[in-house]
Amino acid sequence: MSHPQKQQHQEYAAADRVFAGGHVPKPLRVLLRSLAIPLWTFVCYLAIRAAQLVTMGRPEARKGVSRRVSQRWISTMRGLFGIRVFFVGNMPEPPFFLVINHHAWVGYFGFHSVMNARTVTLDKSLFMPFAGILLRGIEPILSNRKSESVPVVNHELIAAIRRGENVLIAPEGRVSPGHMIRRYHAALLESAVVTATPVHYATVHWRAPDGCLPPSKSVFYGPDPYMVDDSGRLLASELEVWGPPRPLFLHLMHLLALPHCDMVIRFGSNPIAGKDRVSLADELHAASLKIFTPSK
Repeated sequence: MSHPQKQQHQEYAAADRVFAGGHVPKPLRVLLRSLAIPLWTFVCYLAIRAAQLVTMGRPEARKGVSRRVSQRWISTMRGLFGIRVFFVGNMPEPPFFLVINHHAWVGYFGFHSVMNARTVTLDKSLFMPFAGILLRGIEPILSNRKSESVPVVNHELIAAIRRGENVLIAPEGRVSPGHMIRRYHAALLESAVVTATPVHYATVHWRAPDGCLPPSKSVFYGPDPYMVDDSGRLLASELEVWGPPRPLFLHLMHLLALPHCDMVIRFGSNPIAGKDRVSLADELHAASLKIFTPSK
């Protein structure tokens, strides 16, 4: 393992720090965020709809405006949730292919506020009211987590790589508790093998302020609600990892009550090239475990 490196802090906008101040009473902080987050989302939804009308018949202009609105929504959402992003090591130079572990859904705002990358995203997320169209604005590569979608996703990844775009995937395929990284699935790494693209890796862990609930009880939400069997019941494997299901409302209250939470991204030193997707997945997983810091 390399020697520890200085953490570089990516601060959020000063206008958003009012929610993160320790002097703000917890009930007031929850109330302010509960009002500000949906209001900001609705304002951005109206903005992107208006932009689509103005740019009708000009697809490239529509795409550019939509991305700018979506990026502004994401970066401000990061501040509204009180997410501070820290880097350990160096972010890869673009264009890059990056794999990460996946612990928290709010990490989406953290990553996309500090890097511009095409991300493999669950297709169901684009049907969320108002937020769905804003997520679509950053042009995610959609997956339904079923084997039949793998060739389509790989085709999109290969095309993005060949266009010189950054791509980001979470090979675990689902959210995980903060103390572990599940094995990396190899299917989507086929795109890196086909294009002979070395793959960078990074790991994420989370911190909460002293005296507050730890990330395991405030930032993380599981079991993954989309990991169900044909009858709609949560998979036994998810319950084994996460324990009993947690009420979503209670999770949101604990998350919004935090003065802030820290998302620490530790980058691996060198990318890994693979001759086949299975060995590449195993090497990336082993390398990620060496630099991984569990969240409590």
